[in-house]
Amino acid sequence: MNRINIFDLHCDTLDRLALHEAAADLGFSEHDAHIPAERMSSLASNVAHIDLSRMLGAGYGWCQCFAAFVPDGLGAQRSWRVFETVRDYFRSQLEQHDRLIEQVRDARDIRRIVGEGKCAAVFTVEGGSFIEGDVSRVHEIADAGVKMLTLTWNGKNAIASGNQTAEGLTQFGRQVIAALEGRGVVVDVSHLNDRSFWDVVEATTRPFAASHSNARSVCGHPRNLTDDQVRVLVERGGIVGLNFCCDFLRDDGADPAPDDVLRHVDRFLSLGAEHALALGSDYDGTDVPSWLDPAEKVGALHALFAKEFGEEIASAICFENALSFFERNDA
Repeated sequence: MNRINIFDLHCDTLDRLALHEAAADLGFSEHDAHIPAERMSSLASNVAHIDLSRMLGAGYGWCQCFAAFVPDGLGAQRSWRVFETVRDYFRSQLEQHDRLIEQVRDARDIRRIVGEGKCAAVFTVEGGSFIEGDVSRVHEIADAGVKMLTLTWNGKNAIASGNQTAEGLTQFGRQVIAALEGRGVVVDVSHLNDRSFWDVVEATTRPFAASHSNARSVCGHPRNLTDDQVRVLVERGGIVGLNFCCDFLRDDGADPAPDDVLRHVDRFLSLGAEHALALGSDYDGTDVPSWLDPAEKVGALHALFAKEFGEEIASAICFENALSFFERNDA
């Protein structure tokens, strides 16, 4: 049997592990208070959604975007300290488990890393609130190997406004986008409100991503993309990651069935996203369908897509589309 390749555009595993004890007020400690610290300290062995040993042991060829999630409302300086804490944890795990994981500095190395049986780890950031008044931190995160930045979380920051606020992209945000594109860091529009989304479309010159968003015409949550947003993302050569969050898959928030996922895929494909649709699980950041929990069950999606749409589309959604997007970005 051929090995299944998986490229996932978003997870929050780094925060869940790095901040399990380090930042009690951010909610991770409370959520996982019942779990012994030693079971939430290592990326290679834990009881979170994503565990290197379990995932690689399942036989996947695997590329994972690991986000440093920075919550709203912390202020620029504390937001930066949160980023530094997660960045340092990521670095420590790369060193401790170098036989299992390697950071991706150039996407054209992903096939090699995956071929060596390791997790190809793409470092990303969710929430740019630490970038305030000075674009120099764009260069600092780029120097740390960050390959993609989700501009906001749900609220407003100095760059733009998230889906729970009403404002758009700021003038400073336009400077940030120019700096990101200049350093080859992908602009990620997931979490933006509609006004900010369209401002980003106008401000960007390179293809952009919606790393973990679904189809709003299927599930009406404002975190999902409208049909017109999907169309322009496709036209611009972008990428969109299918989010596993129960609340973004169906309106009633119930445990989604495979057919609920297929409805979103059907919609994306009908809008021309055959080469733009990927996976954006949101593992360790949300509740996911029971049949996809934990991450090593993700192969069920490949089987589902292959049965419904054929092997070529299944492989494109699960790996090839995201790989091609990041390879083009780094070319």
